[in-house]
Amino acid sequence: MLGSRTPLACMPVFQTASLPGRRPGARDPWRIAAYAFIALMYAIHVRAALNSQAVPDFWRDFYWASAIAHGEAFPFAGPQIYQMVELGPWWFYLLALPVRLGAGSAGTLVFVQLLAASKYPLAWRLGARMVDTRFGLACVVGLAVAGWSAAGLVFPSHIALVELVLLLLAAVTWRCAVMLSTRNALLYGFACAACIHAHPTTVTFVAASGVFLLWRHRSRAAFARLALAASIVLLSLLPPWLDRDAVTEHALKPLSGYLGGDVGVGLLHRIPGVAWGVLAVGAWWGLLLMTPLPLAAAQAAWWLYCLCLVFVAAGYARLPAVAPASGVRLRFVGGLAFAAFLAQVAFVVSLRPITPVWMVPSCVLPLALAIAIGWYGWFARPGLARRAGTLALCVYAAIVVAPYSLFLHDIRELRQMPGANPYYDAGDRSDTFVTAPVPFYPAVRIDRIARELCRPATLHARLAAVVEATFAAPVRDACGHWPEFRFGGTAGDHHLAGLRSHAARASGVAPARVVAGMALYEHVRPIAPEQGGRAERLRRLQIDPDSAAGSPRPATFEFDAEAGDAVVLTNRLPLAAPMTIDAVVAGGQPARLADDDGSERVYLCAACADGARVHWRVDVQAVIGNIDLVVLERAR
Repeated sequence: MLGSRTPLACMPVFQTASLPGRRPGARDPWRIAAYAFIALMYAIHVRAALNSQAVPDFWRDFYWASAIAHGEAFPFAGPQIYQMVELGPWWFYLLALPVRLGAGSAGTLVFVQLLAASKYPLAWRLGARMVDTRFGLACVVGLAVAGWSAAGLVFPSHIALVELVLLLLAAVTWRCAVMLSTRNALLYGFACAACIHAHPTTVTFVAASGVFLLWRHRSRAAFARLALAASIVLLSLLPPWLDRDAVTEHALKPLSGYLGGDVGVGLLHRIPGVAWGVLAVGAWWGLLLMTPLPLAAAQAAWWLYCLCLVFVAAGYARLPAVAPASGVRLRFVGGLAFAAFLAQVAFVVSLRPITPVWMVPSCVLPLALAIAIGWYGWFARPGLARRAGTLALCVYAAIVVAPYSLFLHDIRELRQMPGANPYYDAGDRSDTFVTAPVPFYPAVRIDRIARELCRPATLHARLAAVVEATFAAPVRDACGHWPEFRFGGTAGDHHLAGLRSHAARASGVAPARVVAGMALYEHVRPIAPEQGGRAERLRRLQIDPDSAAGSPRPATFEFDAEAGDAVVLTNRLPLAAPMTIDAVVAGGQPARLADDDGSERVYLCAACADGARVHWRVDVQAVIGNIDLVVLERAR
C-alpha cells in the first residue's frame, strides 16, 4: 500500500552479509582503500581547481554569480544550451554563495570541484549499502572512467556535477521506491530538477526513474505525487520565460533548423564510434594528451587498460560464485547498466552532428556501474582470484588516475592530435600527437593580479587577454567596483602591459614589478589597433567576450623603436579568429622570436647595435580589432 514501508528485501539490492570472507567488526581493508581513493580524488580536484584557467562558460558563470553576490543583478535566465534553450538561473545563485564569502574566482572553482568530487563518497555509500564494502570500492574506482572523468576539470561549469546529481537521483529514487511519501516526492522533484540543470542530456534518466516509480507504486496517489515532482522540474525551468531582457532575433537557433540539420546525423557510424570512444578511446587520449608519457609508453598503458576491461568482462562469468541468486541478479543488473550506457550514447549522439566532451558525462554513470559489477566478480570469495582481481584493480586505478597529472602543474604546452580533436568530438582519435605552446594563467593567480588593477587603464599583451577573457569579473570582485578598462588600442592615459615571467625574461626588458607570475610594464607604446576592446557588462545568452566583427585580413604596421626594446604581438581573442604572422622585420632583417605561447609572441631585434634606432615592419593576417601590438621600452 502506498505510504507504507516496503521491506528492503523487495528492492533490487543484494544483501551479502553471509558471504564467505566477510569479517564483521574487523578492520575492513576495502573500506580503507575506498577512503584512500576518495581522499586522493578530492585532493586532485582541489589542486586542479587552483591550477585551472577555466573556460568561457565558467567566467560567464562567475560574472553572474559576482553580480548576484554584490546585489547588482538578479538574473532570471541561466546557462544556455546549444543556442537552443536556457536553463534556470539556479547555478548562478549557487556560485554566488562562495563569491559572497570572499572566495574569489579560485575559491569558486574549488567549490565547484568539491561538489564534483562528492560523487565518489556518494558512489561508495550506494555501493556499500547495495552490496558490501568490496562493491563500494569497485563503484568508486569504476566511476573514474579513464579520460572522460576529467571532463569536469577541463570544463568546470555545471556539467562537472552531472555524475553527482545522477547519483543523487539514484539515491532518491531508491528511497522513493521504498516509500513514496509527499516528502520523498519533493526530494525526488528537486533531484530531477538538479539533473536537468546539470545538463539536459540527463532527461533520459529522469524519465526512466519516473516510469520505474510509477510502475512500482501503481496507484492514483503515486501518480499525484510524481506529478508534484514534475511540477518542481517545470517551475525550475520557468524563470527564463519571465526575464525582461529581450533575446535578440538571431541569438537562439531556430527549432526548424535544429531538427532539419542537427538531429540524427550519421547515426550508423557515429553511435559505435562514440560508444567505443567512451569505453576505451577516452583512456587513449587521456594517456596520450594529458600525461608526459612517451608515445610507446602511452600505447603500452592503453593496451594494459584494455586488458583490464577484458578482466572486468571475465568477472561477470564469476558472479554466480557469489551466491546462486545474488550473482545472477548482479549479472542481470550489469547487463542492464551496459544496455543503458549504449542507449544513452545513442540518445546523446542523435542530438548533435558532433559529440563534444561536455555531452559525455551522462553516459559515464551506467558504464561505471557495469565496470564495477565486473570487478566485484573477482572480489566475491577469498583466494587467488581475489588477489588477482585486487592487483588488476590497482593497475586499472593507476591508469585512470594518470591523466589527472595534467592539472597538477603549470601548463606551458599541450599535446594535440593532428587531424583529430576528442575534446570537440568524442569519436575522434589519432595514433600520435604533436606539442603546441598554449597561453596559460591559472585562476589562483588571476585573483592576486586583480588586486593590482583597481584604477582605470588600457591593458596590453597577456594581461589584456587574461582580464578580457574573464569579463573583468575577478577585478570587480577584488576591487569592489567595475573597472574602467580598455583592452588594447592607443586610447587612454595609463597603459599597462603584462607578460608571463618566462616571456618577460626572454624579452630582456625589466618590468616595473612582478605580481603572481605576471611581469607588469608601465613604459608601453601602443602601435595597433587604434580602438581595442572595452570592459562591458554581459548580456543575456552571452558566453564569449565581445570581439571585433569580420574575418582575418592582411595588414602591415611600420614603426620605429630603440634597439633594446621588445615588440609584443598578441591575439587577445584567439577563440574569435586566428592570427597569422607573415613577417616581422627589424632593421631590414627578420626579427628574433624570443617567446611564443600560442597567441602571444615577443620579438627582438636580432642584429641591432645598442642605442640604435630601428625600423620595424609587422605583416599579419588578423581581425585587427582583436589583436594588440605594443613596444615595451627599456628604461632610458
